[in-house]
Order: sequence, then structure tokens, then C-alpha cells
Amino acid sequence: MVRKRKGDKTRRALLDAAFEVICRKGFQAAGINEILELAGLTKGAVYHHFRGKTALGYAVVEEIVGELIARRWISPLTAEGDPLTAGGDGAADPLTVIGKAMRTAAGEIDDRDIARGCPLGNLAAEMSALDEGFAKRIDAIYQRWRDALSAALPAGDDDPERIATFIVATLAGCLAQAKVLARRDILLDGITEIEFYLYQLRTGGAEPPAVKRTAKPRAAKPVAKPPESAPKPEPEPEPESRYAPPPPEMEDFLL
Repeated sequence: MVRKRKGDKTRRALLDAAFEVICRKGFQAAGINEILELAGLTKGAVYHHFRGKTALGYAVVEEIVGELIARRWISPLTAEGDPLTAGGDGAADPLTVIGKAMRTAAGEIDDRDIARGCPLGNLAAEMSALDEGFAKRIDAIYQRWRDALSAALPAGDDDPERIATFIVATLAGCLAQAKVLARRDILLDGITEIEFYLYQLRTGGAEPPAVKRTAKPRAAKPVAKPPESAPKPEPEPEPESRYAPPPPEMEDFLL
């Protein structure tokens, strides 16, 4: 029993270290030696628990990335009994639950997370087209996320799977852009627009009274003008031609 617990700790240390290196470098650039150094383990530990680097990567997706997405983006969707999200009958309002869940998740994402990007999105971009095992595992996590959103949507909504796909795709795109531009507000603005979309689905297009867009129009960059007191430069004289003008009898020919 003690040996099993020790083995579990070693395996988890490998997964955590691999996740850290993959977040910084990507899966293909992540080196086994770097992972082992970070975990404080020897190479034998890897091959005791995994068949190789690819198997280790699969486990990172399933156990670390999947756990992160479930905790951050899926679990808050099942919150019940919160007075802030309850409707008039005391039941949780589905659209409010979804909005609050997204903002709770965004609140857990700090500047370091923004700089790294979404681990699921990063691996999807890097590995889905290269390795079927990665593609299946990544899609399974996205599917669980879509299923949770679909189940959280109000009963009777038209095509909840389509709406859930739109929400996940929007969040994934906002996370990717936030990484590129190092701007957390892109994610927050995206969540606000999803809230507008969900409210308008319910009301047939009415503007929600309680939700305000956070994005501000970006002012155009002023064009620098020279000071009015600066004297205008004198036009430079045209340089004299090195060639003599043609004689009059050649002008018609040249034309």
C-alpha cells in the first residue's frame, strides 16, 4: 500500500512537471530530460509509468488538462442554490448561471495564464493534425465542455448543442487572442458578448438592462502635424539636364 502511494506520487510529479514544460514550450519541444529535472526524478521513473513521451503526453491531456477544464469551466455550470443566480421561484436561472460560471473562470486566470494561453487550445493547435491520439483526447474534453453547457441551457432552447458549440468556440478564440496580444480584457469582452447573445436568445433581440459592454472604442492615432510656426522649406531647383534639347526639326519626329 505504501509502495502504491509512492508510485502514485511519482506519477503525479511526472505529470505536473510535463504539464509545466509543455505549457512553456509545447509538446514537441518538451524534452524528457527537462521534465525529469523539474520533477527531480530519473529516466527510469518515466518508463516505469509510461511507454514513452507520447503516452506521457496523452496522460497530461486526460488527467491534467482535462481536470483543469472541468474545474475551471465545467463545474461552475452545475452550481445550485446560489441566491445571486436564483430566479423568482428560487430556482437557478440558467443564463445567469452560465454568465457567472464564465466570469468565475475568468477570475481564476491571471496574467501568467494569459501569457501561456489555454493549455487545451495550445495542444489542439499543435498536435491535433499530427497525432490521432491527441486529437481524440482533446476533442473528448471539448465535447464534455459542450455537453455541460448544453445541459445548462434553458429547457426548450432551439438546438442547445449548436449554442454550446458557439460559446466554447468563442471562449477558445478569445483565449487565443488574449495570449497573442497579452490582453486579459479580450477574454472579458468576449464573455460580455456571449451574455448579450444569450439574453437576446431569450428575449428575441432585446437589449439586456443589467449587462454593460466593457469594450471601449479605440481612438484613432493622431497624425503628427508640423508646428504652424515652422517655415516651409523652399522647393529645390530642378537639376539641369545633362542632355541638350533636341533641335526644332526633330521635335515632330520625337512626338
